[in-house]
Amino acid sequence: MATIYKFSNKTFRDITNERVDVVKIASGFMGGTVKVYERKGTVVIHSENKQSSHASISNENGQVKEWEIRYAIEHILKRELTDVNIRVSETGVVHIRNKDEINTLTN
Repeated sequence: MATIYKFSNKTFRDITNERVDVVKIASGFMGGTVKVYERKGTVVIHSENKQSSHASISNENGQVKEWEIRYAIEHILKRELTDVNIRVSETGVVHIRNKDEINTLTN
């Protein structure tokens, strides 16, 4: 049975202006617009330019939760779960990209 999440009390706050260091690094790498969001130790870095949209999610206190991934997909990337590829790095950082971008990069 699918889990239905209610995000009303689980929202990330925009801390972009507080994390100028992260924005500078990410925008230098990706170009375009970079936004940083945070909630209880979990940080989402959302980078977007004309060709791609990417979110990286990490938690300094442990593992990223499933609802946090879903929140980033639905509310930050504004996509459906079926429209993205999710990869977890060796360090536990969750990377989310649109599927159509992956196909464009590999073709």
